[in-house]
Amino acid sequence: MPVCDITVVPSGADDAYAVVDEVIRAIEASGLRFEVGAMSTAVEGELEELFAVTRAAHERAFECGATSVLTTLRLHDSRTVEPTIEDKTTHYLRADRAIPPS
Repeated sequence: MPVCDITVVPSGADDAYAVVDEVIRAIEASGLRFEVGAMSTAVEGELEELFAVTRAAHERAFECGATSVLTTLRLHDSRTVEPTIEDKTTHYLRADRAIPPS
């Protein structure tokens, strides 16, 4: 099953964080498995579902008052393995790999 990473950057709205909250709600409403990160949201689903949820997230930003939206989609699809969100993060989330505080 493909995995994608979606970043939606709204401009022109009074509260960009409120718009991003609504974008995340749109992703959640898709019913697909997702994980919110600091700068993007990872989503697992079939290819067409990922394109659809990306469009829904992009359009939601406009519906919430953005006058300009920059949406970035990174997609990992494979015919030999099924990538997952965990495959991409587990190694880096281990306690022994944590970045020490400055």
